Amino acid sequence: MLRRRKRLTEAEVIFISMGILKGIQYLHSHRIIHRDLKLGNVFLNDKMQPKLGDFGLATKLEFDGERKRTICGTPNYIAPEVLEGKAGHSYEVDMWSFGVIVYTLLVGTPPFETNDVKATYQRIKDCNYEWPKSVVIS
Repeated sequence: MLRRRKRLTEAEVIFISMGILKGIQYLHSHRIIHRDLKLGNVFLNDKMQPKLGDFGLATKLEFDGERKRTICGTPNYIAPEVLEGKAGHSYEVDMWSFGVIVYTLLVGTPPFETNDVKATYQRIKDCNYEWPKSVVIS
């Protein structure tokens, strides 16, 4: 849908985002980190309700406070703490990816995207992105 329309309206993004958040909340309440949230893993039904899919990189935490150290995810959506790898990561990586999804739905392109994966990773580590002047939201 995004490929066809380029960007979504704020109302559509709010509706879809709320559904994604409910899915994330469910996963996290069961100590599951998805670790590969991206537009390609969000599926819309005929009522535009999002469903999360592709749990191939998901992991279950054994206890509160546990940190995972596997470097995994999709370049445009990967959280900086995953790239750093030193302190490990937890639920926050899904929230980072959620933010990238919302930005992408509103703007039409991921915030850190470049033609080179290493450059994309550096932009993520530096949190180097800009909000396009052509995209106005309330």
